[in-house]
Amino acid sequence: MNQSQTVNRQADNRHPATLINGHAQPLPKVISVNGSKYLTLETNNGIDTTAWPRDLIEAYARPRGPYTLENAAELLDQYSVELYNGWLVQQELTNPRERRMVANINDMLSLSARQVGFGQSLPDQLECLLSDESVIKPDGSLISWQRLDSKVIAYGAHEHSILVGCPELVIESHSPSNWCAQERRKCELYFANDAQIVWDVDEINNEIWVYYAHAPDMPLHFGLDDEIHCEPLIPGWRRRVADIFADHASAKAIAGEVAEAWRSEGIEIGRNQGFDEGMAQTLRSLLPVLARAHYGSALPETIADQLQRCTLAQLQQLQSAIEADIPLAEWLRLIPD
Repeated sequence: MNQSQTVNRQADNRHPATLINGHAQPLPKVISVNGSKYLTLETNNGIDTTAWPRDLIEAYARPRGPYTLENAAELLDQYSVELYNGWLVQQELTNPRERRMVANINDMLSLSARQVGFGQSLPDQLECLLSDESVIKPDGSLISWQRLDSKVIAYGAHEHSILVGCPELVIESHSPSNWCAQERRKCELYFANDAQIVWDVDEINNEIWVYYAHAPDMPLHFGLDDEIHCEPLIPGWRRRVADIFADHASAKAIAGEVAEAWRSEGIEIGRNQGFDEGMAQTLRSLLPVLARAHYGSALPETIADQLQRCTLAQLQQLQSAIEADIPLAEWLRLIPD
């Protein structure tokens, strides 16, 4: 970095002034356009300040920028931005179908990961602190409880939580505007920070490319006719790729072998207490999990007690209603008080 590119930081805790190429660079402000909030840089004394990089490739091509985890903590916590090489970069906004598809993957992985005692899935906006002090936010992830318990730290005045390093498995939604060079660079960053597997999910072509840290240049390809696996993190886990991209993935497709295990357990109970009672007990355990996974919302605290009062026929109706994708409020009204 030559002298003209030197970045100076002046001590003003939360909003430090910065000088880049001799010009003052204020931190961004939030503006509202047609009801949507955006982050933008102001001009200073008529001088057009350096714009934010369009993506991480451009961020790493620049000299190190003025932003840090400390002075950009509030922006990182409240907005869809990431921090690369000292520069803030706005994340691509995912569309509803992309979000549904990533939610399907998270639900499928989380149920099974909990069942085998590995860990759980986490949604987007998980902040991951990289070794070069960048902050990246994967679209979805699967993380072990051991890593979640040992690698999360608090930062900033409000003690926001951040993961040091990355989850074991990272999910990135692949769109035409952020593929190729940017996705390859992201994979490099994830693998350099303890990720083991990266799923690059292309919702346009309905396919998933799976990269492994031990062989990053040899990804596996899974299309609609394939079953995808999650070895070695969740041994035996399998799901149809078509179910991942389905607009209305069934509860059975989401739960997979977890539902089968609980069903077998219910049959065993049934041998002792009667088949109907065994299946009813299985559904009382399964329905809250399926509902939370399907609707993505918290359920009433009384749900377990209410389900205990349901007959097998009522429980089966509730299961069918989830698979029919009725609204949560309507589903809750089906449960007797």
